[in-house]
Amino acid sequence: AVVSTQSTGNVVGQHIVTNSFYPLLKQAAECNSHIPISCARAAIFNISSELGSIQNTSNSFTTAYRVSKAALNMLTKCQASEFIKDGIVSLSIHPGWVRTDLGGPRAPLSTEDSVDDIAYMIENCTEKHNGMYVRKGLVAEPY
Repeated sequence: AVVSTQSTGNVVGQHIVTNSFYPLLKQAAECNSHIPISCARAAIFNISSELGSIQNTSNSFTTAYRVSKAALNMLTKCQASEFIKDGIVSLSIHPGWVRTDLGGPRAPLSTEDSVDDIAYMIENCTEKHNGMYVRKGLVAEPY
């Protein structure tokens, strides 16, 4: 039941929202076809987590959350393959371990710093980042 709840929030919701906004994303990409494929044209940013990395899994801590974020990364790869033909870039980003209700008080990153990092990624992503899973500075992470 926990995996189902986490997956609904972290994967199914994003899938539904993306499909709902897809016509607008496609329209934006068409209207901005003079701009290279990038966030400035049309993009999907899925907020993932380093805990969603299959390659970097060393324990089963927070299994339901990990599984849902790994599934979100797969959704991102599928969207990237499907939507790039329409000029829409799609990537998963790890915002860092942030001091929030979920991250807790020991997390090293403030929400302001995380937002700055995300803004940098949005401003600087290009077609080469399509389908990638990245962290601060658009550094690729292993799926």
